[in-house]
Amino acid sequence: MPKAPTLSAFLRRQREDCGFYNGVPFLHNAHSFPAGDGLTVRYCLSEDVFTWGAVCEGRALDALLVKNGDPVPIAVLEATVLSKGSGHGVGISESCDLLSESLNNIVSDLSRTSVQDLLSVLSDGGVLILNRLEVRSNLGRHGIGHRFFHSLTNHITGYIALTLYALHPFPLQYEYCEPTPDSQEYELFWESFCADVEKLTNYYCYEFGCKSVSPETRLLISALPGWQLNIDRFGWSVEVSE
Repeated sequence: MPKAPTLSAFLRRQREDCGFYNGVPFLHNAHSFPAGDGLTVRYCLSEDVFTWGAVCEGRALDALLVKNGDPVPIAVLEATVLSKGSGHGVGISESCDLLSESLNNIVSDLSRTSVQDLLSVLSDGGVLILNRLEVRSNLGRHGIGHRFFHSLTNHITGYIALTLYALHPFPLQYEYCEPTPDSQEYELFWESFCADVEKLTNYYCYEFGCKSVSPETRLLISALPGWQLNIDRFGWSVEVSE
């Protein structure tokens, strides 16, 4: 695994005082359930955010992993849950583009590499698009992210059917700090970024069982319990596991 080149401090974001690169989301009227060892998952799953008659539904999922007596969350998760809608107007890609460019990029890669039409996949069960999974800086390398993610998805599938999840690995320390092309550190920035993307990709493949869909994309996907992911030269598909 390549070692990330050293960048000056201002070209790589530092974690905030709370121990996260991004702030902790405020959860209004959150649901909660125990995750064992004094840990609790608190989460909010929104109503459909696609209010324009889309063929699919999109729900924002925000969650925190908290420990009894600790005022700062241990981990933060942000995701979008896509499922089949009742509308007949705006398509999946167009709806996601209206909401977020990064969401649209992932959905476009999913659509382009899927054996089936993506709407047919959503008819069987929803897809969770993982936007952020961040563990507090002083608690990394303890399997917390893996435990948090699977506790949450196992709980959510009791309310909404999910078949798989997808993500583009992106190291959060590189958000909002890209130098201009004429900067002396422009090439070094991208060398460091690519090395850390590979490191994060290996983490998701090893810890979460994710698989690369195509060498032409950075897309990683994995099936959720009860489903089997198949990838071949024609693309990916999911089916009920035996």
